[in-house]
Amino acid sequence: MKFASALSTVALLFVSKSIAMTWEEADAKAREWCADLTNEEKITLTTGRENMQGICVGSIDPIERKGFKGLCLQDGPAGVRFAEGSATSWQAAINTASTFDRDLYYKVGAAQGNEFYQRGINAALSPAMNIQRAPASGRIWESYGEDPFLAGQVGIQVIKGIQSQGVIATAKHFVGNDQENNRGASSSNIPEQALWEVYIDPFYRAINDGSVDSVMSSYNAINGTYSVQNKRLLTDVLKGKMGFQGFVMSDWWSIYDVEKSFGAGMDMDMPGGKYWGPDFVGDSFWGEHIQECIDKGIFSQERLDDAALRIVRSLIKAGQLEDYPEVNLTVDTLTKENIALNRKVAADSTVLLKNDNKVLPINKKVKKIAIIGKDAMPATFCTDMQCANGTLPLGWGSGTTDFKYVIDPLSAITKRAKKDKIKVVSYGEDDAKGGAAAAKDADLAIVFVQADSGEEYITVEGNKGDRLDLDLWHGGNELVDAVASVNKNTIVVIHAPGPVNVPFIDKVKGIVFAGFPGQETGNAIADVLFGDVNPSGHLPYTWAPREDYPTDVKYDDALPGGGEEKTQYDYDEGLFVGYRWFDKKEIEPTFAFGYGLSYTTFEFSDIVADMTEDGLYVTLTVKNTGDVAGAAVPMIFLSFPESVKDYPVRLFKGFDKIMLEAGQSEKTTILIDNHDLSYYDVDVKDFVKPEDGEYTVYAGSNARDLPLKVTVSAAVGDENEPNDSEDEEIPDVSGNDEDVKEVESDEEAGEASVEEEQKNDSADVEDEISADEEPKKDVASADTIKKVRKCIVKKN
Repeated sequence: MKFASALSTVALLFVSKSIAMTWEEADAKAREWCADLTNEEKITLTTGRENMQGICVGSIDPIERKGFKGLCLQDGPAGVRFAEGSATSWQAAINTASTFDRDLYYKVGAAQGNEFYQRGINAALSPAMNIQRAPASGRIWESYGEDPFLAGQVGIQVIKGIQSQGVIATAKHFVGNDQENNRGASSSNIPEQALWEVYIDPFYRAINDGSVDSVMSSYNAINGTYSVQNKRLLTDVLKGKMGFQGFVMSDWWSIYDVEKSFGAGMDMDMPGGKYWGPDFVGDSFWGEHIQECIDKGIFSQERLDDAALRIVRSLIKAGQLEDYPEVNLTVDTLTKENIALNRKVAADSTVLLKNDNKVLPINKKVKKIAIIGKDAMPATFCTDMQCANGTLPLGWGSGTTDFKYVIDPLSAITKRAKKDKIKVVSYGEDDAKGGAAAAKDADLAIVFVQADSGEEYITVEGNKGDRLDLDLWHGGNELVDAVASVNKNTIVVIHAPGPVNVPFIDKVKGIVFAGFPGQETGNAIADVLFGDVNPSGHLPYTWAPREDYPTDVKYDDALPGGGEEKTQYDYDEGLFVGYRWFDKKEIEPTFAFGYGLSYTTFEFSDIVADMTEDGLYVTLTVKNTGDVAGAAVPMIFLSFPESVKDYPVRLFKGFDKIMLEAGQSEKTTILIDNHDLSYYDVDVKDFVKPEDGEYTVYAGSNARDLPLKVTVSAAVGDENEPNDSEDEEIPDVSGNDEDVKEVESDEEAGEASVEEEQKNDSADVEDEISADEEPKKDVASADTIKKVRKCIVKKN
């Protein structure tokens, strides 16, 4: 059998809903539209009115005189919330990031955007772009991992995809909402350089490269001042220095006043009520109190004019003031194309962590498989997924969806095994003794285990959003130990929001990390286990024991939101988040940032680096040295010149994804633009690109497997000098040499198996996306050089 291409594409059977409009064009039209607005109408635009008691989670009242229908705002990153099963329940954002595939990032955004558009939803409350600084943090599955460059790159394409459908994307949560405990009564105390380079940088990319229409502020304070009251960040930085032209909305019920919040630069109060509940519909901290403050001179008329203008400007840029669909959250968009795309991304995001003795993919020599654990069983549906019973497709909270169905692993594996005449037995509990008994006589035992996390307003099994620890839930470690003790061919499949403890790592043959794959989870896992898809997912974070990370969550007693007393989160690690910390302290992680195995092997060679006015071009050759087709992800890391002091050893700065047939080689060129060649100088108060010294460029498959190295002068035009990579002490933990899987070649089997498996739930379709809809890879060509944005460096 030939592998189904890891980069085979899924058609998008819809096109851009509006001709792209520049901010300048939108501004001119918005000023004309707003010219005759009364203050009462401007206040209507800024103040949520139904307090989440209406159809949408957030809404703005109509202005009938202007023919304005009002606004509907709706969660979220995994698809349309409260759609009663009529919309796709997508994979978690962290899974999307794990594909390291810009084409898929865009297609996910466009497909989701289309589902919001068809329902008349004006603003999708997505993407989430916070940083995974502590692995136990509850909402890490809603964002894109630990690295700001990666978070920015995913965000750019998801935003472009959403907005291609005429829907407003919302980059959130600005900024520092990186843990759940007392999020509404906490202060993220972030050093200035880290604030810019780590936490603001994804939003910088969302604004400058994604042209995002709206930004949502965070619950927490930053350095003592709540985000919604932080004039420096909202007005001086976001709207001033970063040039954001859209509007800033609050997170839900994060506003506790009018003077400080509206005066600081907040443009929209969501959902409008002072607190949750029907008693506060129409009872807002804003509303008529805005006019009272203007009358008292607390803030100017211009502040209200600007807020209204920003909202209308975004609506006009999105093409929403004419012919926008009426709000109907239950329009059926659960199409075979969306199902196929979810299944593909779920499979491509699956990370193969261990594969000793080529135990995977499952071959026809296997006659009996035992499926063990409750996580392999049908999911239990509960409000906002506030239960962990059965397989876990998503975490809990506002970032989840209403599922129409979830394909459970047992059903999918059983169905797929029949094709190869493999018998499947199962034990659907987490009891160690029962699991061992079921696995004892099987040729292969697959144990499904889980851990869960989510948003602060829900507590699940004692976990109030943030996880209490990194252990598997429901006795998962004991279950794996028991099965492995009786079956030498044990594979563990993990559903979890992020890293978990794996004390059994040396006792099992294989470990597959599925994350939170959404509704097609079972089919996607079966695709990978049986080799219908060659795994190509990579970790967007570092995986290690909890005590090895530089920081952690806290479990303080609950404090009143918006109060003066706050839980203090000191970001003392500064720039050294994730792999940067492990490099600095020379700690060997369990699995490195970017780690992910394949059923084939890859070789990287012939690295060349060229510094130009547009940035640094890195060219290398990637070869598939194995026997089957697969997708390689070459990653570029950069060391800055020695003049940049107290800086990370290496920074992730570029990647590509390349599908290669067995034996095939391909050259790729990756651009690192001038912004990513710069660091934030706290004295200059801006990003500065070093003019002297040398950058060292590393290339490889993950943060600890970088076999290629070359130095290049920071000065434009100087020749680069290749280095002997053997001198660099970076351990090779790729494991690829021991993880090649030989399979039979069959030209049509890959596509046929997908079509057979999915039937009405999925479809193999050709990629018909037009050139102007496709996302641009971070790959240089003669046509793109002149389009690269140049970094403007300010000096004293």
